[in-house]
Amino acid sequence: MKNLVRIAGRLLSAAALFVPSHVRWKIVAPYIVLTLLVAAAGTFIATQFVTGPLEERFDNQLAEAARVASDSIVRKEREHLESVRSIAFTVGVPERTAARDAAGLRELIEPLAANSRIEYVEVLGLDGRRIVGIHLEDAPTLFYAPLTGTGDYSDMEAVRRVLGGESDTQGDKFAQFVELPDGEAFYTAGPIFDENGGLTGVVVVGTSLDALLAAMKFEALADVTLYDTEGSPLASTFARAEDKDVDLDTTNLLDETSGLAGVREVRSIFNRDFDLLYGELRVRGETVGLFSTALPSSFIASAGATTRWAMTVMFAVATVGVIAIGLLIARGVTEPLLRLVRTAHAVTEGDLTARSGVTGRDEVGELAHSFDVMTERLASQHLATIRALTTAIDARDPYTAGHSVRVGQLSVEIGRELELPTRDLQYLEIGGYLHDVGKIGIRDNVLLKPGQLTDEERAMIEEHPRIGLEIVQHVDLAQSVKDLVIGHHERLDGTGYPYGLDGEAISIFARIGAVADVFDALTTDRPYRRGFTIEESMSILKKEVAARHLDERAVTGLVRVLPTWGRRLRAEPQLKGFVMRDLQEMTEDDKRAVG
Repeated sequence: MKNLVRIAGRLLSAAALFVPSHVRWKIVAPYIVLTLLVAAAGTFIATQFVTGPLEERFDNQLAEAARVASDSIVRKEREHLESVRSIAFTVGVPERTAARDAAGLRELIEPLAANSRIEYVEVLGLDGRRIVGIHLEDAPTLFYAPLTGTGDYSDMEAVRRVLGGESDTQGDKFAQFVELPDGEAFYTAGPIFDENGGLTGVVVVGTSLDALLAAMKFEALADVTLYDTEGSPLASTFARAEDKDVDLDTTNLLDETSGLAGVREVRSIFNRDFDLLYGELRVRGETVGLFSTALPSSFIASAGATTRWAMTVMFAVATVGVIAIGLLIARGVTEPLLRLVRTAHAVTEGDLTARSGVTGRDEVGELAHSFDVMTERLASQHLATIRALTTAIDARDPYTAGHSVRVGQLSVEIGRELELPTRDLQYLEIGGYLHDVGKIGIRDNVLLKPGQLTDEERAMIEEHPRIGLEIVQHVDLAQSVKDLVIGHHERLDGTGYPYGLDGEAISIFARIGAVADVFDALTTDRPYRRGFTIEESMSILKKEVAARHLDERAVTGLVRVLPTWGRRLRAEPQLKGFVMRDLQEMTEDDKRAVG
């Protein structure tokens, strides 16, 4: 058991080294390996528990079959003895035997044979030759027919011993196997004495080996084979001894073991494996031959295979179920962690709007809540810092106060209308705040000049996107923010500045920022002009769209958000500036009029 635990520990450690780096698999992989080990061990143990008792029961059954087969021979021999005594002591039998009266003897012995259902009955004279002999030809009608053949049993050992007046501890009757014209038979011979004790003949009763084996198989519930003392088969329930397709010879085995009593072997018969248990066939204390009982051993392997397959299927289904449950549990545990990791990656890449959304009272839930609060504060501080910077920039010109904040907020409204993701809305807001940061590098006498600019001064003003890019280039900001800073004065037809980009080269962030920037500039009072009305501003924007200066989708989005934007201008003081009152008071009817 200690070795098994040690091996399991090593396998679990090895599994931990080769699994992917995900927490889920680090949890589940050792769990799967342990489950598979338990399933394999369970299958093995269950199979052993089933096949072990089967093998033990098989051994016991084979031994019991051998005992019953041996007892069957003994019982049959006792039946023979009773019949021999019954015939030998029947009145008239000794006299008619001495007179060799075949007809008279048959008249006397046939009823006795029928009463005991004896298969063979013969009466021999003192010369060992048959006087009369009958055999049961039709069992249902108890019809006996006369035996044919010479009927000379003078060389039969059992008969010779009876005629010689021999006796042993078991008495004066003897048994042996006899070869008859129609097959082998088991014969028992006993003396016939007259009233003076003189020997007048021999009575022999017998049973064919086919009938004997059928009875033995029925009682032993096993196949039985009988052999002579040399180990050559006489008859078998498998087939007749002369059947060449059945190899039942045991002479080699007998030579190797010097006796077959208790010997067991596996033999293939009719393409099936059988376990054979051999024993000595003893009658009246003497060995008259050999026998074997056989049971098919294939059923053990079949039962073991069936059990192993059933156990494997059962444990496999259970293992799949356990692993599935384990995966679900691991997923429930690790999914919040994975969401938190994805959120952390998004924040690391600059998306301060990312939130894990994980809730719960456990440690992971508390960690996720703390992370989301931290990210929320970081985003607020980040935006507050940028807004403070843009406020400082806008403060240089009182007529553009709040311009950068409004461009950032209006860009967000347009982006939301265009169904951009939350992350991009964040980039629009920051980019809008910083779009004019490059004006820091423009001299006040140029930036704040109330009159018309010279070509040289205008060229200086048009450098502010490039200057702004140089400033934000050194800050860890998303590329989308930088695209808005550098591209909010680019035009779709390529006539913008500073690079003269056109078409798809201008990002969606720069296009939205450009529309918000132009709209806020048009509706804001300047030293040299009053702000345009909404109708005037929208007319100008539509002309810009037609001239392929501004993006049509962005302008359409602006039209749709104007009512919302007007309400925000009224409600949020930080957005107010030199903005036309009609924008702040705009209604849905105004929106439809503008559209």
